[in-house]
Amino acid sequence: MTRRSKLGQLAAAVAVLGGLVAGCSSSPPPELERRAVPQPVASDPAKPCTTGATADAAPAPQAAEGSTSGSVGAVFDRGANTIRITSGNGITLERLSKAIGNPAALKELAPGEWLAGANIEINKGASLTLSPPDVTWLKLRSVGPIFANVKVFGGALAVNGACISSWDDTKQQADTNPADGRGFLLARDGGQMTVDKSQLAYLGFGDRESYGLSWRTEGSGGHVADSDISHLYFGVYSFGVGGLSITNNNVHDNVLYGIDPHTGSHNLKIQNNVVHDNGKHGIILAEDCVDSDISGNLVYRNNHHGIVLYQHSDRNTIVNNETFLNASQGININESGNNVIQGNKIYDNGESGIGIAQTGQDNALRQNDVRGNKQDGVRIVSEATTTELRDNVIGQNDRYGIYVDTDGPFTLAGNTIFANRTGVLLKGPSTPSQSGNSIFGNHEFDIKNG
Repeated sequence: MTRRSKLGQLAAAVAVLGGLVAGCSSSPPPELERRAVPQPVASDPAKPCTTGATADAAPAPQAAEGSTSGSVGAVFDRGANTIRITSGNGITLERLSKAIGNPAALKELAPGEWLAGANIEINKGASLTLSPPDVTWLKLRSVGPIFANVKVFGGALAVNGACISSWDDTKQQADTNPADGRGFLLARDGGQMTVDKSQLAYLGFGDRESYGLSWRTEGSGGHVADSDISHLYFGVYSFGVGGLSITNNNVHDNVLYGIDPHTGSHNLKIQNNVVHDNGKHGIILAEDCVDSDISGNLVYRNNHHGIVLYQHSDRNTIVNNETFLNASQGININESGNNVIQGNKIYDNGESGIGIAQTGQDNALRQNDVRGNKQDGVRIVSEATTTELRDNVIGQNDRYGIYVDTDGPFTLAGNTIFANRTGVLLKGPSTPSQSGNSIFGNHEFDIKNG
């Protein structure tokens, strides 16, 4: 193609695109600093507890008024293989085991190391504390389809500086097979569960409420902070819960999702976590998860998308994250609107950097740095509408800097779009509202229509 014919095509494309200006003399922005991350590390299920007890003796959540720390109200239901705790504040496993008096249900194997052969149920009016020196490692027995779990039904559980894992005592290792069930932690019906400076490993399976570390139903709550969450079915899960805080954790190598707030979860804080090497998405808010903050996270090498908003997960902010080396998109927005995606670094993902699709509406992409993705920098398709792209750097992506195939309007303002195969590709009848973009140095076209 001659320079004259290429300039003619470019002029026609500029007219069709409603005045987008391709600048040929602009200088590229500074190089994006890529983060170096360690290679995946194989885990030894015979030694699942690797971080040690590091708690600072945080106080346990308080149970209902009238219960006392000096007594333990608990019974062992042999038929259900369940220890039911009904009263007592800050109960330790030592005190609980004495109250039950059944080593098959709960016993100490070595100082601080416990095996639960029965389920533990914490009811309203009671709280259980798992922390050193009483507990450094709680093993939830899991042999084939028979397993123990911990459920908080209106009571409270505080895990502080302890390790909790499944345990197959016939193999002397954690249960690595979730297919036939294995132990898990669950808080629901107003239950409060906090996890601090702890390690959870090899828990959970695919049944509802049994995913590994879960909060369910409005009024339940708590937090997980400064902890290592790995080899669970889902790393962290919630359903219909408000105000949950998930901060400063290492969430990795889980079977499916790393962090998965679901159905009606709201007002969440998902901040400063490292979320990597999970079997599907790193972080996903799915089905009416609203008004939440996803910020300061490192999300990488997950086996599908890095961060996802799905099905009416509206009015959320995705701010100042790094999402890179994920197998598909760095950030994916589907059927969700009025979200702000700002100040993120999104690079070297296996497909596109940011995808807006399936009737996503009124989403704003501002001041993001989107580079080196294997398909497009930003992809707006499938009836997405009223998308704002403002002040982003979008460069060095293998295919298109910005790919638009939707009838809905969108805004391009103040973006730097450079060194992609094609800078902007517009398909369909939609034309952008635009101002102040710098589009230059793209290998085939700076701007192309169709």
